Amino acid sequence: MNFFKKLFSGKSHNQDENKNRVPLKEVYTEDYHAKRYLEEKLDKSNELVDGSLKMLKSYFIDTQTEEPIVEPINHPKNIDAAVQEGMGFYRYCKLFEQEDKQIGLTLTMAFSFYMVENFGFVLYKDKSPEYPLRFMTLQFNNDGGVISLYPFEYSLKVLNGEASFNELVEKVKNNLQTIPTASEFLDKLKEDLFN
Repeated sequence: MNFFKKLFSGKSHNQDENKNRVPLKEVYTEDYHAKRYLEEKLDKSNELVDGSLKMLKSYFIDTQTEEPIVEPINHPKNIDAAVQEGMGFYRYCKLFEQEDKQIGLTLTMAFSFYMVENFGFVLYKDKSPEYPLRFMTLQFNNDGGVISLYPFEYSLKVLNGEASFNELVEKVKNNLQTIPTASEFLDKLKEDLFN
């Protein structure tokens, strides 16, 4: 009986410890991951990456808006500035008759490339997304402990003024330091269940 109380109890032994934990959403096998996700290789030769970087650079040149960070052009502070300062990246892209999805995808690819280059994330296409805006996911894998981001969905939040890429990067930096490996998580789970 005591085992089940510990397992299903909403009470925590140490609430401060729980505040620092990375939330666990789901557990899945490598086979499941391989069937559901298709890796998208991102480098400067990728047409979408190249086009996104050029579009961002063009925005700053054409609108005479200064980049907060000179290099790389796709630094989150630069992407946020393109959205928020001057005429705004959305209006700028509309001058070129780009559709909303294309504008969101431009920001998505620029940000995704930054996360791949600077933090070791990998971009995947989701073959069966739970929500329509989550057809792409950025994942960081720490030996089985995974952080997932949905860059297209987040890009739309940034375009709507509801979020910023720089805030997301700061949250990611904090979580990267605390994400456990799969074996560390299982060891901690066993410890919690049997103590």
